[in-house]
Amino acid sequence: MKKFIATYWKTLLFFAIVGLVGGFFVGLYAIASYPADILEQLIDEMAKIGLGEIPVSLFLAVVTAVQSVGYGVVLGALGIFFGKKTGLWKDEKTIVKKPLIIALIIAFVCGIAMILPDVFFFSSRFETIKNSYAEKPTIAYMLASVTYGAVIEEVMLRLFFLSFVAFVLQKIFEKRSEFPSTKLLMIANVISAVLFATGHLPFTLLAIGSSPLIIFRCFLLNGGLGLAFGYLYRKFGLRYAMIAHGGCHIVSKLIWILFI
Repeated sequence: MKKFIATYWKTLLFFAIVGLVGGFFVGLYAIASYPADILEQLIDEMAKIGLGEIPVSLFLAVVTAVQSVGYGVVLGALGIFFGKKTGLWKDEKTIVKKPLIIALIIAFVCGIAMILPDVFFFSSRFETIKNSYAEKPTIAYMLASVTYGAVIEEVMLRLFFLSFVAFVLQKIFEKRSEFPSTKLLMIANVISAVLFATGHLPFTLLAIGSSPLIIFRCFLLNGGLGLAFGYLYRKFGLRYAMIAHGGCHIVSKLIWILFI
């Protein structure tokens, strides 16, 4: 344990700092999407525990920040452990040109893919989606996207969950192998992508509404992105999945700001 901490404390500290910042901004922008009745219920609960004088947005921001630090440190450490067991964790010290170019290309393609289905299909069928583009993204939303989204979500879904699923699959189907086969890694990637999409479903239903087409949209967009980021993680390493995830958000938000 001491050797592990001595080796990876800088990485875990990075996850913790980004989780603190990202979680705080997630809390700030998420409060705007809360229905009035849920918001009132949250305010009432805060008053009952003696926190009625604290702004609800600040309270939620602090809570999500603390949660995000926990995700970054705990799941980051477990992810590195399982990543090393499965050969997915790569102790790279520098950014390599070819994987970086591939990550940037995927970021650009995914950024466009996040926007175009809404522009040409979903917005004409759902007023809530159309209205969601009427206001430009806030600074809190953009900061949350490139911190919590790009780093903490990748720690949770790729570093930890994909590695863990690959580890379990290997123990079941390929006990004699040192590392999981490409086939098992691809299966683990699909499973983690489905979970990635599922994790976005509650917020999607809360913000947009519930219908089979909305659920399909959530799994199509988020699941597709999850597959792409998972490919980068298993092929080149976590940093390239993070670069692509963050770049995807930057591209999509720039299109939103400049052209919609």
